[in-house]
Amino acid sequence: MSSEKNNAGIFVERAVRVPSFRMNYEHLHSYVEFFCLKTGNCTYYVNGKEFHLAPGDIFIAAPGESHCTKYEGTVLCERTVIYCDLPVLGKEYLDSHIDLINKLSVSGKVLVIKKGMDQIDTLIDSMLTENNIPDDYSVENLILLFKQILLWIQRYGIFIYEQVDTGKGFDEDIESTMRLVAEEYANTITLEDAAARINLSPTYLSKKFRHVTGKTFSEYVNYIRLRQATQMLLTTDDSVTEIATKCGFNSSNYFKDCFKKRFGVSPRTYRTQSKNHSFE
Repeated sequence: MSSEKNNAGIFVERAVRVPSFRMNYEHLHSYVEFFCLKTGNCTYYVNGKEFHLAPGDIFIAAPGESHCTKYEGTVLCERTVIYCDLPVLGKEYLDSHIDLINKLSVSGKVLVIKKGMDQIDTLIDSMLTENNIPDDYSVENLILLFKQILLWIQRYGIFIYEQVDTGKGFDEDIESTMRLVAEEYANTITLEDAAARINLSPTYLSKKFRHVTGKTFSEYVNYIRLRQATQMLLTTDDSVTEIATKCGFNSSNYFKDCFKKRFGVSPRTYRTQSKNHSFE
C-alpha cells in the first residue's frame, strides 16, 4: 500500500463498484480500515463472520484481522475508505481517547444517527479534497479531519458488537430496530411502532430483541437516550429539563431517576464532575 505510506500513515479514497464486484481474496494489514458505504449494498467478511451494510453504514476493519468485501444489489455501490496507522493520530490523542481506540481494535459495524452522519459526510469530503489536491499542509489536515470523524463516531455511533451477543449472529431485524431507535430516540417510540416498521409482531420482536441484545426494547431505548444525554450535558449549556425533553423523556424527574440509576449521580452532578475533571 504505497499510497498510504506516501501519505504518512493516512490515506482516503472513494470508488464506485458495480454490484457484481467481489474481492476474491481475504487480506489483512497493520492499519485501521474505516469503510463508509454511500449507495448500494455490501457484505463484509471478517474472520468467518458476515456483516451486511446498507447505505449510510460504516464498517471498521481492525488491524491484523483478515477481511474481504462483496458488493450486491442492483445499483452502483459508492464507498469511501480511510486507512490510518493509529500512531499518526499522536500519543496525546490516543491517551485521551482510550475507549474509542479500544473500539477500533475490534472489527465491526457502526450505526450512526443522521445528525452525526451528516457531519461525517462533510468531513470525508474535506479529506478527499486534501488527499486529491495535496499541498504542504494536507497530511496534517487529513489527520485533524479523521480525528474529528472518530469523535463524531464516538458521540453518535452505535457499535453493534457492543450491543448484541455476537455468538447468536447479526440479525437484520434487530439491526433495523436499533437503527430506528437511533433515529427516533428523541420522539415517542414504542415496541409496537418498531414492530410495525419491520413487519413483525410486537411479541416476537420483544423476545427476539432481548435474546440478541440482552435488553428489553424499553431498556435499550433508555440506554440510547441516556447516552445522548451525557453528550449534551458535556457539550451544551442546555438545562437538565431541556436535555430531558430533547432526548425523548416526557418527564424531567423520570429522566433524573433513570440517569442516577445508570450513572450513580444526578445529571447536574455528572456535568459538574466532568467539567471539573477536565481541568485537573
